Amino acid sequence: MARKAAKKVAKKAPARKKAATKKAAAPAAKPVRVTAVAGKTVTASALLQSVADHLGVKKSEAKTMVEGYVDVVKAYVLKGSKVKIGDIGMVMIRARKARMGRNPQTGEPVKIKASKKLAFRQSAVMKAQVMGGR
Repeated sequence: MARKAAKKVAKKAPARKKAATKKAAAPAAKPVRVTAVAGKTVTASALLQSVADHLGVKKSEAKTMVEGYVDVVKAYVLKGSKVKIGDIGMVMIRARKARMGRNPQTGEPVKIKASKKLAFRQSAVMKAQVMGGR
């Protein structure tokens, strides 16, 4: 029994202090304000204005940043890379093989050429948010 009591009395080592030279934590991201109505298309101008308001910059600066980002994404995708865009998803080019199809009116077999298409795959995070936690 004396040993158990001795263990309880033992002091814990003091917590280490954080060094003052470490970087400060990033400030919390402010929420994005969206004024669009559900089901309506957001124009490029409205999108740029939202980005400018969110970042606290001029609309022309926001336009430069967004267009630059889109140009870089396009360049990577056209080179054949998959581009992950945050928690939204991934943009890529998918190759479709040549195959035999059928004319629906005549039933005649038709050769369909190989092709490429732009594809988007949503991320698990975005899918969970869209599905509403199902």
